[in-house]
Amino acid sequence: MEEALDVAAFDQAWTRHWPNSEPFGHRLRTSASPTWVRFHSLPESKRYASDDIEYEEVLLRHRTLLRELCATTATSTDDLRVITLSGSETPEPAERDGRLAAAFPRAEHWKSLPYDNGVPVDDGWLVHLYLTSTALDADDLRALLLLVADDVTEGVIIAPPGVEWLYHPYDGGGDVIAPDVATRLRLQKRHAAWLPS
Repeated sequence: MEEALDVAAFDQAWTRHWPNSEPFGHRLRTSASPTWVRFHSLPESKRYASDDIEYEEVLLRHRTLLRELCATTATSTDDLRVITLSGSETPEPAERDGRLAAAFPRAEHWKSLPYDNGVPVDDGWLVHLYLTSTALDADDLRALLLLVADDVTEGVIIAPPGVEWLYHPYDGGGDVIAPDVATRLRLQKRHAAWLPS
């Protein structure tokens, strides 16, 4: 039987490690800029895969970065957290895209946040964040990374249970929010060929 996900513990860990960062992938590079680095998922910064060989390269790069991030904090690659999202104009959590829900059917609602902090909740768009667990080599994570690669879904964040680091895959690459500057520099040096030109 699958162990229940401790959403409250994840929320506390997020607040402890990223108190000034909203869990929106595209905004993390600003709020956590000293430890942020971007890697591209295909040679020559190609954005979308054209064949199976290129899709495997996309998966290889995502998994390599995630495995090395796990190693920096002694996190098991079998115990990762994934944030996915949906959006609506109501406080009621909206269902996620069908393909996303199929990849992670047991995802639990974590919280809902206004997309734009300057707009009152009653007048703006809400982002509903869902949390689930997975393993690095699991079929569900593979499916999710391919959905991201094809720009079917966005806003995905992958993290360890303690949220010491964050990984935001997007169509074209992945943003690493490392636990510290030394880790960021190490990853940049090790995977210099994957950096944007």
